[in-house]
Amino acid sequence: MEPWPDEPAVGAVFSPTTYWASREWMDLPAEVCTEVPARVEAVVTEGRTEWVAHLGDGFTTMMGDGSMVGDVMLHGCLVWDRYLWIDFWARPWGSLRLLDRAGFLVQRQKWTATRHPGAFSVTYEGGLEYHQRGSTPEGFGVRSEASVVEIVPSGG
Repeated sequence: MEPWPDEPAVGAVFSPTTYWASREWMDLPAEVCTEVPARVEAVVTEGRTEWVAHLGDGFTTMMGDGSMVGDVMLHGCLVWDRYLWIDFWARPWGSLRLLDRAGFLVQRQKWTATRHPGAFSVTYEGGLEYHQRGSTPEGFGVRSEASVVEIVPSGG
């Protein structure tokens, strides 16, 4: 899942900076969630403890807290965050191949006029919903793009 629907193109291999989002943590729709076995470890970087999940084939992603450590089954999805370095000091590793840009996570939007003519403030309300491309309902705004990816083994 990512909020910027530009590069990479379908079929491209890229090295995104990601964190793992559980369904409960982000109130994610079931359509964008999966189960992935992982080994989660605590990593100390410059005196700060962070948690890294090893998803296999040399790919790692950041975890929000240390509530799950060791060999675990993760439920949720990867979130590509181009500004991950703001929240985490450890650096995730590995590459993904973009298989499909499947759809969008949308949320009901409310437009409120501002004191500037023609300008509006947009707020979102309600839960996130998954919709396939071309089926965004009236009154909803796109919050993230939902993509299908696969891990590319290190060195391959």
